[in-house]
Amino acid sequence: MAALTLFIFSLLVSTTIALEDFQNTQGTEKEERPAFQALPLQLNADLKQFYFHVYLHQIFDGDKKNTITAISPNSDFPNFGQLSIMDAPLWGYLNQTNLIARAQGVSIQSDQKTYGWHMSFNIEFEMKELKGSTLMVMGRTLELTTPREFAIVGGTGVFSLATGQIYGRRLSSPDESIWTELKILGYYTPMKKPDW
Repeated sequence: MAALTLFIFSLLVSTTIALEDFQNTQGTEKEERPAFQALPLQLNADLKQFYFHVYLHQIFDGDKKNTITAISPNSDFPNFGQLSIMDAPLWGYLNQTNLIARAQGVSIQSDQKTYGWHMSFNIEFEMKELKGSTLMVMGRTLELTTPREFAIVGGTGVFSLATGQIYGRRLSSPDESIWTELKILGYYTPMKKPDW
């Protein structure tokens, strides 16, 4: 009986040691940080505000054209389904000096009753301090002369986790191009980027 008890005890000890060794080995192969991790909320301690006052210039004809109609399924009012693409500059001044950024995206005529455009575009910054940073923007435009309001729904680079509003109004223009004055207000939270 004593021999049987000693055998079972030895078996349990050896199994426990083997299991601990296996768990230790598995632990060393894991990443330092899990793939998903719930972190405590920082309560916007690092929240920062930004503001820009710029002028969007859309040109539809000529060598400097920066807004085109890509799809126009019908010519009936209000051109339902029309899709336009733009890569238009955002200037710091109306005299077209001090390029701040470019507005790159699409406009879709999505209203069947009036000129109502859904707009989705990125603001790609060109100024040296913000080069490569972006703001993601979405909104609706009713009539070209109606005051505009867009939502900032995200950002990259300097403007990580950006949120805010853009207010715009159309200005008079000496030609067929469209000038829109924009006031951009928002917040962002700086984030530490991975070292890779």
